[in-house]
Amino acid sequence: MATANGAEEQEEGGPLVFQRGKKLNEEYYIVSVRDNTEGACVKFSAYELETSETYDLSYSYNDFDALFKTHPELVNHSNKEGRYDWVVDRLDFTSEGSGGVKRLTLASEPTVEDETHESKAAISSPKTKSKDRLTYAERQRLRQEADKLEEKRAASIAMKSEKNRKAFVAELQEKRKLEELKAQSRKQRIDEERAERREKAEMQKHINEERQKRYEENDKKREERIMALEGERRKRDLHAIQDLVEAANVKKADMAQKLENARARKKEEEMAMQADMVAKKKFETKIDGKREGAITERRSRIKQAEKEYLNLRERQIRSIEGEQLEKEARKQNYLREKAGQRASQLREKHERIEAWEHSEDVRTQNNMKKEHARNMLMLDHIESLRQQFSQEQAMATSRKQTALEQRKDREAKEADEAAAESKMKAQLDTKRQSNISGRESVRKDKNQDYCIKIRDMKTAQALRTREQADQLEDAREKTRHEKQREREFRTEQDYAAAQVDAQREENIRNKELERDRKFAGQIKERKAQETQQGIELEARKHQRRQQDKESAQKHEQEDQQRKRQMAILEDQREQMIKQRASERNLREKERLQSNSKNGTDGQTAEAADAAAASTAEASK
Repeated sequence: MATANGAEEQEEGGPLVFQRGKKLNEEYYIVSVRDNTEGACVKFSAYELETSETYDLSYSYNDFDALFKTHPELVNHSNKEGRYDWVVDRLDFTSEGSGGVKRLTLASEPTVEDETHESKAAISSPKTKSKDRLTYAERQRLRQEADKLEEKRAASIAMKSEKNRKAFVAELQEKRKLEELKAQSRKQRIDEERAERREKAEMQKHINEERQKRYEENDKKREERIMALEGERRKRDLHAIQDLVEAANVKKADMAQKLENARARKKEEEMAMQADMVAKKKFETKIDGKREGAITERRSRIKQAEKEYLNLRERQIRSIEGEQLEKEARKQNYLREKAGQRASQLREKHERIEAWEHSEDVRTQNNMKKEHARNMLMLDHIESLRQQFSQEQAMATSRKQTALEQRKDREAKEADEAAAESKMKAQLDTKRQSNISGRESVRKDKNQDYCIKIRDMKTAQALRTREQADQLEDAREKTRHEKQREREFRTEQDYAAAQVDAQREENIRNKELERDRKFAGQIKERKAQETQQGIELEARKHQRRQQDKESAQKHEQEDQQRKRQMAILEDQREQMIKQRASERNLREKERLQSNSKNGTDGQTAEAADAAAASTAEASK
């Protein structure tokens, strides 16, 4: 369905596929066509050059195809430009509403400008004539041109072959010159390499001498440096030993001071513990009386609670026995009901099984009947197929027989024709063989002359190549001898340098061994001194450990004696507490007996509860 948009600018609705200018109502427009494959529509946009306004007209693919149903030349989808021209020719403007808003529409006929253009084209088209055939003169001219082209092609081929031959000869000459230049440059390079090797040998000799001098200087410097380092190491070892002795003395003084401080703290702690024990004894004597009264009251309450609990337990046991009897009766009733239900379900299940087996029997009987009927039909069909096959075989044998007879007649005719043709061919072969033998004799003579000429050229070329190979072999032999001499000279130089290096390495090894022996002797002496000092230190440490053990044993004995004294005091205190508790219990019994006589049982119970509470708090 076609929809027209206003003159406002809109985003592009796809790629631009067609564009053309058009004059409508004395104004010039640029008509653009965009194909939007995503929206499946074609949009025509008319851009006015004077006011820069754009008018749009959109068609869906189906509506756009419907426009050309009555035009056979535009029904094909591939003729897109023809379709776009047809629509652009019929574009026109209409005004809508009271404001006269312009709207782009499609008219039923082309506009006035396009009609004049089409009429002119129709008038001018009859003047052109279609020329489907060529005249005799034109065919002759084309044949002559083809002959000239063949001559030109042959001439150009000959020119190219001559040019290639000349280029090949020039290339051969250039290769020869190049080989000569290479030989000269190779000789010059060999001379330069020889001079360079001699210079390198002399330079290597100077470098080896300078390296030997540098090695000797480095050995002297290293020995001096080692002596200086050994002196510094001795000084550092002496300072370290002195620092260790001073640190041991400082630690010893600190340990003695710590021991004195610990003894003083221990004495203060023991005095404080004795004071605390006296205060605790006083406090315990106060609360013992209260605790005994509370204990007696609590025991009486516990006895009463036990009696009540026993009564309650007997009642609960009776009630539980009654509930169990009722539960057993309900269970028996439930089991009887369930047994009846299961029996009814089993009866129903057996009935269903019997019904299903009956239906299965009926179904199998029906299937057997159907299978028998199907087998009979199949046998009839097979019998009919056999009869049809036998008929077709008989027809095929008759057709083969007739075809065989026709083929025999045709082969007899062909044999007669082939005999005549073979006779003609034999006559032609004899003529051709005579002509071929004459030509072969001529060609053999020519080939013999050509072979002699080529043989002479090859022998001359082989002589030239042999001379060149001899020259190359002589040059190679010379270079081989020179290289051999240079290699022998280089090996002699390497052998001499290796002997010098081995002597120098032996000297260095001997010096290093002597230096290592000296250093090992010094280290041995130092280790002996260190072991002696370690033994002395271990002896001092052992003595110190013995003293610490003795002091620890003394402290442990004092602690054990103190613990024994504390245990004896605790036993005495417990005995006193038990004695006081028994006395207090006796006094409480006497007082309770006297109070019961006077009728003050309630007040005594309250007093006993208060005393028990106070004793519990005191014990906590």
